[in-house]
Amino acid sequence: MTWKIVYNSNGENFVEKWLNKLNLNQLKNVSKELELLKLSGNQLRLPHSKPMKDGLFELRERSHGFRVYYTFLPNKTILLLTAGDKNSQKKDIKLAKNILSKIRKR
Repeated sequence: MTWKIVYNSNGENFVEKWLNKLNLNQLKNVSKELELLKLSGNQLRLPHSKPMKDGLFELRERSHGFRVYYTFLPNKTILLLTAGDKNSQKKDIKLAKNILSKIRKR
């Protein structure tokens, strides 16, 4: 059974907005990584996925240096939190941690 990928539905959807800014080639590359994540779930490892701290993970698209930050939810669900590239990495991680903290308080 594959995993289900959902966007952060509470508030602003950072990942969807980010995906809409990508060109076709970039979108294809990110989509391949997302599909691999969907198939592998919590078994996906480096070089595709890197665990951060406190349940936060980084999906790594290598050709453009893109990153998608996510967490796992019950029922084989993956919640995409934020996304960006290597240049915005620190800001994106901070935002992802903030979103994850708010989700856990609910």
